[in-house]
Amino acid sequence: MSDPKQLAQVLSMADKALEKAALDLRSAHSAVQALKQQLTQLQNYRWDYVKQAQQQAGTTLQASHYQQYHHFIAKLDAAITQHIARVRQAEAAAQQRQTLWQQAHQRQQAIALLLEKNRTRAAALAEKRSQRELDEFALQQFVRRQR
Repeated sequence: MSDPKQLAQVLSMADKALEKAALDLRSAHSAVQALKQQLTQLQNYRWDYVKQAQQQAGTTLQASHYQQYHHFIAKLDAAITQHIARVRQAEAAAQQRQTLWQQAHQRQQAIALLLEKNRTRAAALAEKRSQRELDEFALQQFVRRQR
């Protein structure tokens, strides 16, 4: 049987590790949400720019303006592609944090269960010892009365 104080310390350490893993997981999820929001803003900006350019399509555009428009759209598309990659990386990091949290949670639960089993076992042993002492005392009382 493990020392209950040592096991309680290990449980405390596991609790702290679980809290840190949960904090890291929340942080990773927040980063994913922020990146997704930025991506949506970038995509909306591109859409608005294209829509505005289409509205101006009826007017005469100089070749240089037309070229600048396509160049800018290409830059926006490249930025969107890069941002999508960043979102995917952040999602992968969040998934790793999820796995780490699950492992920390399982470890903490296992230690808590072991500690509870040890406490239950110790209580049962103490109860048996107490019952034996009471039985011994009762037997001694009986023997004294018989004399």
